[in-house]
Amino acid sequence: MNGQSSPNARTISRDEPGNVIVHSGFRIATKKLPILKAEPIDQMTKTLGIAPPEMIFGDNVASIEHLASGWSIEFTAFHALRKVDKTGNTMLQVAHSKEWQSTREKKHEGITEVVKPFDWSYSTDYKGSEQPIPLHLERSDVPIPLELLKRPDPIIFFDEVMLYEDEMADNGITALSVKLRVMPARLLLLCRFFMRLDGVMVRIRDTRVFVEFETGEVIREYTAREDRYEAVRQKLAMKGRDVPAQLRDPNGLVDLLPIVDKSLERVPCTAVFRSLTHYRGFSVSSSPSAAQAVPQPSVTYTPSAANRPPKSSPPPKPNAPGSKVVPASAKIAAGVHKLAPSITETYVAYGVCEKLVKECASQADYTIPQRHEKDGVIPKTAAGQDLGVGKGWWYESLGLTPTFSNWAQVTFLHMYILTVRLRAFPPAAAPSWHQHLLDHFFYSAEDRMVREHNVYSRMVRNKYLKDLFTQWRGVLAAYDEGLVKGDAVLATAVWRNVFLGREDVDLKGLGEVVCYMRGVLKGLEKMRDEEIGRGEVVFGDPSTQAKIVEARSPMMDTLPEEGEVVPKK
Repeated sequence: MNGQSSPNARTISRDEPGNVIVHSGFRIATKKLPILKAEPIDQMTKTLGIAPPEMIFGDNVASIEHLASGWSIEFTAFHALRKVDKTGNTMLQVAHSKEWQSTREKKHEGITEVVKPFDWSYSTDYKGSEQPIPLHLERSDVPIPLELLKRPDPIIFFDEVMLYEDEMADNGITALSVKLRVMPARLLLLCRFFMRLDGVMVRIRDTRVFVEFETGEVIREYTAREDRYEAVRQKLAMKGRDVPAQLRDPNGLVDLLPIVDKSLERVPCTAVFRSLTHYRGFSVSSSPSAAQAVPQPSVTYTPSAANRPPKSSPPPKPNAPGSKVVPASAKIAAGVHKLAPSITETYVAYGVCEKLVKECASQADYTIPQRHEKDGVIPKTAAGQDLGVGKGWWYESLGLTPTFSNWAQVTFLHMYILTVRLRAFPPAAAPSWHQHLLDHFFYSAEDRMVREHNVYSRMVRNKYLKDLFTQWRGVLAAYDEGLVKGDAVLATAVWRNVFLGREDVDLKGLGEVVCYMRGVLKGLEKMRDEEIGRGEVVFGDPSTQAKIVEARSPMMDTLPEEGEVVPKK
């Protein structure tokens, strides 16, 4: 989330290279590790001469390297913080410096009402760390070709790496992150510094690195934007936007801020690059051998024979009546898939799982109208949870209250149903689908915390996300046991999770949920892997199971009448 690993992501060793792709002579790599511990932070503090931000990902890195020439550029938190101003020549007038000082008093003594930028905002004009031998970036007036980036080319590699973040004692946010996407013909890296100091300033500094693989051309563009906080707030209000939400989104702010600095650079020796770029294969790995740029066979998801569509007559010839024109983007994607099937597989899974999670989350969707009202007071449940407004069977028929926890449990239930079906995918493909399904849930949950519940603190959200992950593990174990041991055990699991073990549970509704789970699982079993892989899943609601639940079971006739004594066998 926001560049951080999801709660169930495997922890990568500091000695491992992370995610690596070699394409057209360029090695693109990212590494994402947990927040630094106390000892490395102390060492960084001594080296930098300043205390690092609250969340410092000192081992994270994103890099681009041209293998034949040795030219490279990488982005790290340490080198970015070295660019923070330590002279005090640029200062921010801060209204909350005393409150901030109390959180840093062991590290910074005697902070006055005027705080140096590195003390407060960690502002940096970091453009990456270049290894310029034998080539290097030089000033240029050649811009990044935006039209090429607007093409619907398939993405064969994408990652987001967080470098550091600080909430400035809940008075704003300052963060530095890197996003990187690789397409068949080119790549784009965006290193973004975003700072919002409430009541004072909004600042965005973007560094973009563009590589055109065919020519080997590298362009670096740096743009600094900033404006007064009040001016930005007024612009958002005039556009009729949700001001609090937009002030947290740099993508929505960037076009509102005036440019205060801009520069362009490029590697001019494209002829040298062309002569050196003799690598034309794909290779993806998580080991040092990936740097060898040797095309390697890879495993991708192939539907099992039972799930393959039946053979049919040959397709119509091009331009024949009834034939369909295949879009150029689809042809490109098919070509990329032949070269790097394992790469495209994970990004297909990424996009489809986003769609599937939205379908799961919509079953018990809710809003909190008071959240968007001026001086609105959000109602609470007896347990102190924010109470929203929701529609649909889960709220109107089953009687659940529209709260975050109930939304999460109903979403979990539908995600579990999908998880069971995804287990039937080939072993090489299933883990990627499971991971993306869970990742997108956490993205959705975190967005809901901010959008509907005003949970702006990243640390508070992370605590809730960890709790949700624990609940998900429990849901998996409980529903798996019920699926194997029978409806009584499954009903108990649903009662504990969805109904929170309430004694006044609606038994008819509970029965409908259990029948619904069994019925949907049976329906998904009949769907081909290709259909699941395209996200063609639409859930109904358990009301369709009402007649089954109301029907009298023959087993009822075997039960003893009231007062009847059943002899021991």
